Amino acid sequence: MPTHKTGASDLSCCILVVSCDKYRDLWTPFFALFERYWPDCGMPVYLGTNCARFDHAAVTTLNAGDDEAWSRRLRYYLENLSTDYVLVLLEDFFLDQAVSNGDVAEQIKLLRTRNGICIRLFPNPPADYADVLHARAAFRVSLQAAIWNRRRLLELLVDEESPWDFELRGSQRSQRWPSGFYCVSKPVIHYRHVVERGEWFRSAARFYAARDIGCNFEARPVMGIFKAVFKKLVNWLRIFGNKLRSRWLCIRYPENLSNAG
Repeated sequence: MPTHKTGASDLSCCILVVSCDKYRDLWTPFFALFERYWPDCGMPVYLGTNCARFDHAAVTTLNAGDDEAWSRRLRYYLENLSTDYVLVLLEDFFLDQAVSNGDVAEQIKLLRTRNGICIRLFPNPPADYADVLHARAAFRVSLQAAIWNRRRLLELLVDEESPWDFELRGSQRSQRWPSGFYCVSKPVIHYRHVVERGEWFRSAARFYAARDIGCNFEARPVMGIFKAVFKKLVNWLRIFGNKLRSRWLCIRYPENLSNAG
């Protein structure tokens, strides 16, 4: 990951990979793939965790200490950054396609022009109308890869929340802002979600076991087959439910779709 300026590096944005020491086994493969698919990234890259450090010349580790509260650690990381915007990634999102600096820079500029709060770079869930996330959308706040106005993200945080609490309750709190949340129609950053609640997804474990990127499969279990099938079913139902809810919101509350287009 070269540190020279290119593309998005001039737009007051950095990359924050949110993690914790319990997930340190994912850091080596995550950054191996980051280098492979985004070798010319010119933005500063930070890894947020507890006490461990990651030895990489292009990655700055932010240590929040032994605090177990996810949202309080995220607050610490954000308060120790100085950029206006931050591209938030999770350590279990493994890049799997090349990332374009130009595409990322375009989204940063769009967010700045609109004085927006967040633009999701992976459409899961997708926008409700054009590129707008409805103010009442169930997952208006999501931990999918996104560019955030750093100060607004800090305002949205409440201590003692888990990542799942933050998505659910943060979406409710976000209604204080009628507009400002957007989502791309096609992924700007492509990645594969490889671990959930401490377990490897079976398909991801099989896929990366055949690739020499530094995965340590002794560090955590692989999800059982019945659990994996159940999660797929739940995910399909969630996607279908989100589509129905999105259509209903656009009809019932069209006033919450300002700044569309």
